[in-house]
Formats: sequence, C-alpha cells, structure tokens
Amino acid sequence: MSDRPVFFDTNTLVYANDTGSPKKRSRARELIRQAVVSGTGSISTQVLAEFWVTVTRKLKTPLAPDSAREQIALFSAFRVQAVDQATVLEAIRLQEHYQLSYWDAQIIASARFAKAALLYSEDLSDGAEYEGVKVQNPFRKAE
Repeated sequence: MSDRPVFFDTNTLVYANDTGSPKKRSRARELIRQAVVSGTGSISTQVLAEFWVTVTRKLKTPLAPDSAREQIALFSAFRVQAVDQATVLEAIRLQEHYQLSYWDAQIIASARFAKAALLYSEDLSDGAEYEGVKVQNPFRKAE
C-alpha cells in the first residue's frame, strides 16, 4: 500500500452510517479504518459539509446531530484539505477540461491538492484517472 494519501468522497463516509446498505457499510468502515491506521486518509471541507447534510437529513434513518457532529470531529484523524480560492479555480479548470459537474471537479481538485493517488468515489467513473488521481468505486463488488 502506498504512503500517498487516499481521498474519500462524501458517499464513502456516508455509507459507513447507512444501515440500509449493510455490505457498503461494512466496506466503507473497513476503508476508513485502514486509512486511520495507516495515516493516509484525506478529505476536504466540502466533504465534511456534504457529510453533515446527508447523514442528518437524507439517510432513511438519519443520525442525531450530536452523533454526526462527533463523527465530524473524529475525521480529524484525516488530513483535511480546505476549499479555498485556488481549489475553486482548479475545479473550474477541471470541470471545463473533463466536462464534469462543478462539485465532482472540486472533489478531484481537493484530492490533487492533498496529493492523493487514489480517490474513493461511487459517483465518478471507476478507473478514471484525472491528472494523477485514480478513481476507485470501492462498492462495485459490494452491491
């Protein structure tokens, strides 16, 4: 396993709390645990915000706000990449170049700035590579 960071898209963190998808929940928890132990996990402030909204409002069984807040605090074990002006400009460039949604491009820009080799995402094309960041859908076999 590489010492380079792995970047988590929001859906991977959300599945770790989704009781409606037990296989994905187990897989997500395994990946998070590995990243914490190895010290290679990374996320962005965008991921933290999306996580909050999704787990407290969109899950079939939402998390209580205190539980969601506690998990966000625990994500301090990951490197957190701030979404700043440079990230926004890079996201715009990636969006235009690869014809992506802005929000997907911002995830990729954050992963690039975090120097991640791998991006765990169910939303982006499995196996796609964006300027040194390879996308892997960690759930393609868990469905």
